[in-house]
Amino acid sequence: MTTRILTLCLLICAEALSAHAQSPLVLTLSESLLRAQKNNETLLIAQQDLETARQRVRESLADGLPQLDANFAYNRNWLLPSVVFGDQSVTIGAHNNLTGSLGIRQTLYSGGKLFASMRVARQFRSYSLENIRLIQQRVHHDIETAFYDLLLAHDLLSVNKLSLSRAQANYLRVQRLYQAGRVSEYDLLRAQTQVSEIRPDSIRASNHLELATLSFKNQMSLAPETPIEITGTFRSASRILSKQEHERIALGLQFRPEMRQQNALISMRQNAETVTRSGARPKLELVINGQWEAQRESFKFSTDDFRQSWFSGLNLSVPLFDGFRTRSQVAQAQADTRRAELGLLQTERGIQLEISQAHHLLAESMARKTAQEQTIGLAQKGLRISETRYDNGIGTQLEVIDGQLTVQRAEAELAQAKRDVAIAIVRLEHRMGILGEDTVTHPLGI
Repeated sequence: MTTRILTLCLLICAEALSAHAQSPLVLTLSESLLRAQKNNETLLIAQQDLETARQRVRESLADGLPQLDANFAYNRNWLLPSVVFGDQSVTIGAHNNLTGSLGIRQTLYSGGKLFASMRVARQFRSYSLENIRLIQQRVHHDIETAFYDLLLAHDLLSVNKLSLSRAQANYLRVQRLYQAGRVSEYDLLRAQTQVSEIRPDSIRASNHLELATLSFKNQMSLAPETPIEITGTFRSASRILSKQEHERIALGLQFRPEMRQQNALISMRQNAETVTRSGARPKLELVINGQWEAQRESFKFSTDDFRQSWFSGLNLSVPLFDGFRTRSQVAQAQADTRRAELGLLQTERGIQLEISQAHHLLAESMARKTAQEQTIGLAQKGLRISETRYDNGIGTQLEVIDGQLTVQRAEAELAQAKRDVAIAIVRLEHRMGILGEDTVTHPLGI
């Protein structure tokens, strides 16, 4: 008896654990975005690039800080030199020689290289920060788009299931009327055919849902076999809906990461010219050096054995001729600056075009959604009228089927329109460079 009870308990526990292991991962849009931002490999790589940029700023400071060097040396002289004075030989030095030195070097003037290098490093850090924003917004755009595609797939499957339920209910109604002798066999066959025709649509919608789910899992870096459920609605609001097209373009030119990157790149190129020119300018350094030396025949040194010396001075280095190397390097740096300036103009025009396209696409999507909301109400009203007419014997089965197909099409089009509006909002915010950013300060009051 005890063994049976124990076995039953083990089975119950095993089933409970199995059910828990198969429980789906429930995700909202915000949770999906948070998981994606944490696990995206491209974003993690960009964060490492930012750390590299931070260290470059610290590296650029090194040229402006004192350079301190310490050297220690021990020499064992196996054979000492000697000098002969008359009939006497004098040995120079000792068998054990211990030397130490301390040197300090401070750059006083380097032709503007120091501050230009620091500005280049800081601009590179800004460039890397904007690259992280760029990738974050791209990940946000892809995840939110996949999320809405999955929502649409669920809605289309629900529309097809609802249409199938209407067709089945219509078939049962026609069957009752046929048994009562009020309709012909043709009406019965037509209602049955309609049910058979709608079933493949449900299968197609189920397959589309499966593909949308796999695509969403891929965007989330989830294993294909991971069970998931999403909860949420289509997005229909945004802080930029009240803005005019020219205001949206102005915001995009200010906040797009690509624009900020191009501006940082121009600044880096301009300061790189200064760094290059410094190679043909004088360089002034302050040098301080101290030295300690002790010599003994035995390896037993004391403090009194050490002799020390100190000196300081200025080193001035003036380049006179380097074979036109610096002139060539400056010309190359100027070409790089001009290339960056042209890239800024190209980026600006591209952003203006993208925002204009997204602006008109959003307007079109919202107009279609409004029209579909009106259409679906009219289609449902028409279906009710056709069903009433058919029940009263003054309508035809064709009217009912046509009404059902019209409602199905209107419901599917409305679901598609909601998705399109949500995607259009996401695309416009992405094109403006503000997608996923909660606080943006601008004179337009966004």
